[in-house]
Amino acid sequence: ERTQRDFVANVSHELRTPLTSISGYVETLLDMPGQGGEPGLSPMAREFLGTILKNATRMTRLTEDLLVMARVEGPSANLNPVPLRSDVLVRDAVKALRGLVQENEAILEIGEMTETQVFADQDSVMQVLGNLIENAIKYGQPRNGSRSRVVITAREINEPYEMVEFHVQDFGAGIASEHLNRIFERFYRVDKTRSRESGGTGLGLAIARHMVQSQGGTIRAESELGVGSTFLFTLPKAIYPVKDLP
Repeated sequence: ERTQRDFVANVSHELRTPLTSISGYVETLLDMPGQGGEPGLSPMAREFLGTILKNATRMTRLTEDLLVMARVEGPSANLNPVPLRSDVLVRDAVKALRGLVQENEAILEIGEMTETQVFADQDSVMQVLGNLIENAIKYGQPRNGSRSRVVITAREINEPYEMVEFHVQDFGAGIASEHLNRIFERFYRVDKTRSRESGGTGLGLAIARHMVQSQGGTIRAESELGVGSTFLFTLPKAIYPVKDLP
């Protein structure tokens, strides 16, 4: 397993440079105006270059997710847990996704929120929240074609341990019950066609699971077809070090 993980990480790292080069040159071509009175790119050429850029971007995301996956599954994952306010984490995650929200014309709401501190690694929690919110925006669109609406909440819970539970709720088509136990597996897709169209890598939820569990938390999903889905994860309150939790 270690050899396989190292191989994937090395290959993904080596793919970064050519993919960055491809994307950079394509973006330059798309931005070039016509010269010397000559017309610029034809509509067909722009369409082809746009397709190349879209797929190069998707490959870049996949390589980045593979690198993250190899890192979080490895024995030397660099986590620096510190006390962090729950509401600040949520607000920072929402700010970081403003561009995605505007691009998808989504509605992103912050609901009930606690100021209780969690003991966690900030970058990891931001990535978990980012992955869950991004999925909710992309896959939580109602069947009637209206805009995606996502509500994020955070509340204290005391059973079985003193934790903060974060909720990311959408109001889309929902997930059938037979998929709920498998959606956190690597590359598992509920709707393969829609995942390809949206550029999903199939690793976001697996990364989220590893990051949450490595910090003493749990993650799960609840869903009802035609009503929507809620992804819930917990993190220990700052009164406990992670190492004291099972």
